Amino acid sequence: MKLKLVAFDVDGTLYPNWVMYLRSIPFGIANFRKLLAFARVRKRIRTIKPVHDFYRLQAELFASLMNMTIPQAREQIDRVFYSQWEEVLLDIKPYPHLREVLMHFKSKGCKLAVLSDFPIGNKLRYLGLDSFWDAAYSCEEIGYLKPNPEPFNLLAAHFGVQPHEVLYVGNNYRYDIVGAKRVGFHTAYLHRFPGWCPAADFKFSEYRQLLKWVESEKE
Repeated sequence: MKLKLVAFDVDGTLYPNWVMYLRSIPFGIANFRKLLAFARVRKRIRTIKPVHDFYRLQAELFASLMNMTIPQAREQIDRVFYSQWEEVLLDIKPYPHLREVLMHFKSKGCKLAVLSDFPIGNKLRYLGLDSFWDAAYSCEEIGYLKPNPEPFNLLAAHFGVQPHEVLYVGNNYRYDIVGAKRVGFHTAYLHRFPGWCPAADFKFSEYRQLLKWVESEKE
């Protein structure tokens, strides 16, 4: 396996989801109805093609569910989900040994990228990982959420690499792993108790395991 690019999801992949969920309890209680509506909107958007204006479509769907105007919906999404929720990540620590894994890939000449459904914003800086990346993409900017192929294809095109030269690391099997595998990427599934996941080339629960696997595949 000759890798030129290693790309990562962000939420739940660079840091433990359970920490974010725990810190989000007050936020979730205060915005319970909005969270449910927003989750429904995101699920619906994943099935729509073509998408000509992602942010307008998202606002339209949210406005319909929340019985508000489209400008009100955009303001709510920007303020609640893109600003307030992001602040939950302040002082959260990345996964143990992730930093040394990133440094190892860099030392071997691999490019590093993040590809997340949500806006990147200040997350990488909050995690203390902002200096590692050669590119950081939000799928929203591309117009399609994972597991649609467009975000993955754009990532490979940006670096001028072939799909088989890319490893994608994620914690969501349906969106990260299946989506990346469909375009021909190698895939590594981060999950403490993974079930049957045939689209994953490797399953791991601790980042040193990922490093050992990548090194073993070179032999």
